[in-house]
Amino acid sequence: MVAAYALGALLLAGQAAVHIQQYIDFYRHVRWIGPLFIANAAASVLVIGGLAFRRSQLLAALAGVVIAVGALGGLAVSYGRGLFGWQEIGFDTPIELAVIFELGAVIVLAAAVTADAAWSKRW
Repeated sequence: MVAAYALGALLLAGQAAVHIQQYIDFYRHVRWIGPLFIANAAASVLVIGGLAFRRSQLLAALAGVVIAVGALGGLAVSYGRGLFGWQEIGFDTPIELAVIFELGAVIVLAAAVTADAAWSKRW
């Protein structure tokens, strides 16, 4: 499970890096969306810190899943009706990378939480 938490942390770091890069390059000028990109990255950094300690891994992993699902949901909404007045168009490399990192984080961290819970019940 240590490897799963570590991989989850790396995936969250990847999506945080994409959000920071996109904020710097473009979204800092977009009201509401820019600050959300920074909030996502900051929350991811906190979760990564939590994943480093056994005592907080379970809660941090759950928070990581929530962050990644929230980011994916926000992206999906932005392609539809729009999110806070912003409507996304196109599907370029940073978006592709963010989706890969976020889906990966959801899968890996959810699996780690499930395995951890199953292991705890055994003992």
